Amino acid sequence: MSGKSINSTVNVKARKAFTYHLLKDIETLDQMLKNDLFPKDDIRIGAEQELAIVDKKMKPTCKALDILDKVDNELFVTELSQFNLEINLEPMLLKAGVFYNIHKKLKAHLEFLSEKSESFDVEYPLAGILPTIERKDFNKENITPFQRYLVLNEILKKTKEETFEIRISGVDEMTLKLDSILAESCNTSFQIHLQLKPGEFKEKYNWAQMISGPVLSACTNSPLLLGRELWSETRIALFQQTVDSRNSTYLLREQRPRVTFGEDWVQDCVSEIFKADVSHYPLLITADVEEESSEALSQGKPPKLKALAMHNGNIYKWNRLCYGVSEGKPHLRIENRYIPTGPTLIDEVANIAFWVGLMKGMPEEYRDLPNMMNFKAARQNFYKAAKHGLNTQFEWFDKTISAKSLILKELLPLSEKGLQNCGIPQEEINVFLDIVKQRVKRNKTGSEWMSKNYNRLKKHFTKRRTAFFITQQMLRYQKKDLPVYQWRNISINKKPCDITDFIVSDVMTSELIVVHENDPILIIKHLMQWNNLKEILVENNEHKLVGIVTLQQLNLVTSSAYQSKSVKTIMQSDVKTINPDVELVKAEEMMKKYKVLALPVISDDKLVGIVTTDHLNQLSVNE
Repeated sequence: MSGKSINSTVNVKARKAFTYHLLKDIETLDQMLKNDLFPKDDIRIGAEQELAIVDKKMKPTCKALDILDKVDNELFVTELSQFNLEINLEPMLLKAGVFYNIHKKLKAHLEFLSEKSESFDVEYPLAGILPTIERKDFNKENITPFQRYLVLNEILKKTKEETFEIRISGVDEMTLKLDSILAESCNTSFQIHLQLKPGEFKEKYNWAQMISGPVLSACTNSPLLLGRELWSETRIALFQQTVDSRNSTYLLREQRPRVTFGEDWVQDCVSEIFKADVSHYPLLITADVEEESSEALSQGKPPKLKALAMHNGNIYKWNRLCYGVSEGKPHLRIENRYIPTGPTLIDEVANIAFWVGLMKGMPEEYRDLPNMMNFKAARQNFYKAAKHGLNTQFEWFDKTISAKSLILKELLPLSEKGLQNCGIPQEEINVFLDIVKQRVKRNKTGSEWMSKNYNRLKKHFTKRRTAFFITQQMLRYQKKDLPVYQWRNISINKKPCDITDFIVSDVMTSELIVVHENDPILIIKHLMQWNNLKEILVENNEHKLVGIVTLQQLNLVTSSAYQSKSVKTIMQSDVKTINPDVELVKAEEMMKKYKVLALPVISDDKLVGIVTTDHLNQLSVNE
């Protein structure tokens, strides 16, 4: 869809016209479903490969537009941020050899991309969330400067009526306030598309919802964000919060989140999904629509349903039902959006085979899920899997069962049967399903490998160095296309590094001892003695930093002043500060330039730490 035709909903005339076409599209879709106008063609599957772009230090680098210009291929497209891009895989018939072909195509596309972008000195690690991403990468200047991204960001900012706030509680906790939706670009997914057969739309969509939790538990690859260990698949929490268009008023009215698992089973017809979306989700953007869908259908043409597709594209269901026209024929397909990128291409294709096999192997007795299982239990299964991965206990119909037992004893056999029914040879089935089987048996998903190595390495290195080593090793295994269950732990060697390898947050002290500006000077004397400090920061009633007192300044004070004067009479009020994401070498330069021994660290206008010359002196060549 052309970015030039995309606008906000401020224009009343454009909004009215778009809404008209949206409603007509749903009427037309209902007519197509009622009259069985979807052809019973061969089933196709497809995929979208999202990628992060990093430099040789494994840091995100905003080179997507330059790379895509060099690649000049319509299968390679932009994403929200300039340090991401996407490869669209050509749809393929679901038949013998399809998974080998998908694997071959993915490898060829990635090799082509790497060859074309060789001059840019970049790499493409396969991780659901890049371990090396940092707070400064969320600068809104990194948004891809295309209208559809800029408009979406501005609309969501206005609906929020405040900054974007992210709160995730997992092994660690993280709270983050941002001025854009760019944190969403942390997430890279491997999205799978499966065309549905007429006559099974409702049943297969419900089944896709039912199996989401167990499938996700076997595929997790996103445990780390900004140096914190959060969920096994942190993408799920992060995406939901970064694209949440609700403000406090909407929350009181219980408006549904725009990133969602869903609210209920489909009861009668899949068009219920689109009708509920129009009922509960306000328009975010509009576009010019030339086609009258009902007229196209009456003329025997497959309607494009452009308005419906656009509205649907701004509601981010983890299982999204999509309408499309391929080779002049209409179809409905499910877009599986919850599986992360990586850890390797062979792992990704194994995930496709597992999910597609399950979809095609749905037992007949599960066709009436609304009367067999509480939808809230299926939704809870999904979020439990995102948090705990293979350590999840699922509610599965009338029993509670572990992820491992459910997958190994029930779901893998179902998937195998489904693939057999599609004519996939047993050898091909074994190659890919065995990867999932071994991953589950050994409890070795990408998330498990990352978490284990993160906790081992951070005992010896800073969080930043740890993230570098993890990403670097992931990239090495990825290039070998070695399934994650075969990955070994990273050997811990204290590799050479110097000040240029660190940022301020790597070394700063965050457990601060702070005094009030009206406190007596005596308190500083005692606090410095008791805690072996050379400087103490000073705040006012609003908890804002207003000064700093150094040991050198304190030594100039006479003993009588300890009782009679307040801290603000001796503090240095012209305080130089620094951001936690700044390279440590910059802090060293500032200290030398301004002849100070310490710099308070400020993030989002809040005091979060202090970095001193002692921190710099403690850095050794071997860390």
